[in-house]
Amino acid sequence: MGKGDSTFGMATPQRDEWPFPPGAECFAAWKNALSLLVDCSIPEESDPALFDFHGYSWQLPGAFLHVNGGSALSMSRTQQVIDDRPTPHMVLFMVLEGQVTGNYDGLIQEHEPGDIVVVDYSLPYESETSGFEAIALTFDKASVPAEFQNNAHGLVLTANDHAGAMLGIQIKALVEHIEGLSIHQSQVIVDGILHFAAAAFAAPATRERRDKRFLFQRASSTARLRLSDPDFGPDELAAFLNISRSKLFRLFEPHGGVQRWMLAERLRGSLQGILRSTPDHKIAAIARNHGFRSEAHFSRAFQKRYRISPSSVRTLARDSLRMAKYETLLKQGGGNGGAIVEAWLASARGGELEETG
Repeated sequence: MGKGDSTFGMATPQRDEWPFPPGAECFAAWKNALSLLVDCSIPEESDPALFDFHGYSWQLPGAFLHVNGGSALSMSRTQQVIDDRPTPHMVLFMVLEGQVTGNYDGLIQEHEPGDIVVVDYSLPYESETSGFEAIALTFDKASVPAEFQNNAHGLVLTANDHAGAMLGIQIKALVEHIEGLSIHQSQVIVDGILHFAAAAFAAPATRERRDKRFLFQRASSTARLRLSDPDFGPDELAAFLNISRSKLFRLFEPHGGVQRWMLAERLRGSLQGILRSTPDHKIAAIARNHGFRSEAHFSRAFQKRYRISPSSVRTLARDSLRMAKYETLLKQGGGNGGAIVEAWLASARGGELEETG
């Protein structure tokens, strides 16, 4: 062993602290620091003067370990960014606190504390959070086993998975003890973590879970675009996706079945349509626009699901205070309009029953 090797074996990783306190300077430095990898921004209503990003990191010979967190932010690595700013890296990203929404080349996933997700920077990626704390282990894609290099983007292990729990323990232990280890020891541990991660993420069940989630998102987004057509049903959706009816039915089984899901989506859309419409816009026309052949069929299904008639919903919509609450919920709801409108209606119905009881 040469002198340089001995020094390398004895030296400890140096901790690098993020130097900027919350504020506009922190925001500018954060955008600049990430500009080689992603385009980044904060919500329009956020004040850069209040922006917070904090953390610390260690540079190793074959990896970069960082612990960070902050306020609401979003990052995007589009195909244009990939072409303009190529990088050979992948990341193991572990959520410690908060919620993070990721889009992995079309697969949208919600991440909770304990989740560990693979990000491949050679593929499109977006993320958004209202606030988070996390650990990220960045490494060269070519340094890991071949099965980990390919088709790993968006794979997730949760704290409920035995392998996910074990991987999380290893990552957090490295952060806790790295400053008492040598650089060589730290890199050996990272290599072990990555080899274990490769084995854990290669499990068929892990890949099947991701692929099934992606197929469901493709199926549901396709269906939503076609639900105004009363002739569009399970057969047409299966044909579009080029899968069998049995596979389609299994895909929607956790959501109550494909036909029940389609009916629920048509009713949610109709409910939103009633709230957005003017009084002279006939309810029968709204029903037809959402795939119902007759107003009678629509009214029965609507009454069964919501325990209120479509015309009574229109009456509720004339209440300016109730509608103001609905608009506020929409702004705060992160785009899930269907769930929000149903929650609003349940609340509005409860208020109406109290007033008339």
